[in-house]
Amino acid sequence: MIRGTRIAALVFLWLAPLCIFSVAFSGDWVSTWRELGVPAMVPHFLDLDSIPAGVETMHNGGDPLVANPADPAHRPMNYPRIWMYLFSAVRITRANVSIVALLFCGLYLACISVLIVQARRAIEMVVLVLGALSVAPLLAMERGNNDLFVFAVVFLGCVATNEYLRSGALGFAALLKIYPMAAMMIDTLRRPPKQRQVAILLTVLVIVLLALQWRDFSLIRRGTPASRTLSYGAFSLEGEILHDSFRWGFSAGVGWMIVVECWIAGTLAAVYGWKKSWEAGGADANPMYLELFTGFGAMYAFTYAIGSNWDYRLILLVPTLPHVLEIARSSSHRAWAVVYICLVILAENTVGFAQYGGTPAGHLVTFALFLMILASLAGQSKKYLLSGEAHELVGARLAG
Repeated sequence: MIRGTRIAALVFLWLAPLCIFSVAFSGDWVSTWRELGVPAMVPHFLDLDSIPAGVETMHNGGDPLVANPADPAHRPMNYPRIWMYLFSAVRITRANVSIVALLFCGLYLACISVLIVQARRAIEMVVLVLGALSVAPLLAMERGNNDLFVFAVVFLGCVATNEYLRSGALGFAALLKIYPMAAMMIDTLRRPPKQRQVAILLTVLVIVLLALQWRDFSLIRRGTPASRTLSYGAFSLEGEILHDSFRWGFSAGVGWMIVVECWIAGTLAAVYGWKKSWEAGGADANPMYLELFTGFGAMYAFTYAIGSNWDYRLILLVPTLPHVLEIARSSSHRAWAVVYICLVILAENTVGFAQYGGTPAGHLVTFALFLMILASLAGQSKKYLLSGEAHELVGARLAG
């Protein structure tokens, strides 16, 4: 039963995107994706296409972070320059960028496949497939967004047992997209004191390299609009509340106050989690699952707190599911785990129902997940700061 379910889950995981891409390439790209609730755009893999377009602009003497006329939508490139240098070095152009986009999709699916192979129960495999192929991940595939590649690099960093590979993968991911710095920091915190030196040194080096690019990050932020639709985060929630209050004829107050209130709520959730010292999934908990939850959970909380993120970045929630599924097996936190799983599946799919009230529902569930993850991370942080046994468990995993 379990073996058959696992094979079926793996086949469906790969076959469904393959069928979608086959139909989309051979027919109408936009209508194919929109039938699935994905707000598609042309040309194919629009987000990834902005990088080779930026390379063209750079070679023509322009700065694509300021203006990117070669981009089909004339959007400034809102990625660190390392992406241009990498694409230029391996000669990725707009003519062959589709191959890279499909490769990124394959890497994402390979990571999910690892989780399915590790799953112990059929229901866990079903939940993983449902989360991995929800509308938000499909949006990432349709756009060819490079978050899929960053996802795979961070995943490698979380599951690797070699401490140098872990630090190197997380550091490289942070240089690509900044937000993996949250995973890098919590990984450093979770390591035994004797194994922190390399992680601390590399973290400091990455922070210095990022700090040297502060002008670029200012341009990137200006080139990335804060949207209330098809997005999540404190600034997206601000836009949604202000929009709804204006529509209903009252004022919700100054926008920045809404963002501050989100931060205050997050702080209170963290304090609550610290006091409760949230437990892991029991004595038989999979250490890899816990590392995925803390790493990807930290990135989700970080992206929610500091910005407005397009909904494809909700793929960060998928690797948190295996640990929560383990928690659901125990009686003490089963209700919390079931609520969390339901909210993740709902958050991943509200983008497909924007015209039917999906936008406010999405903001509600992503905010709730922000609070739940912060509470759990705070409890885990207390545990790893104060418990020698927890450090011995991580040390044994890295040594093994």
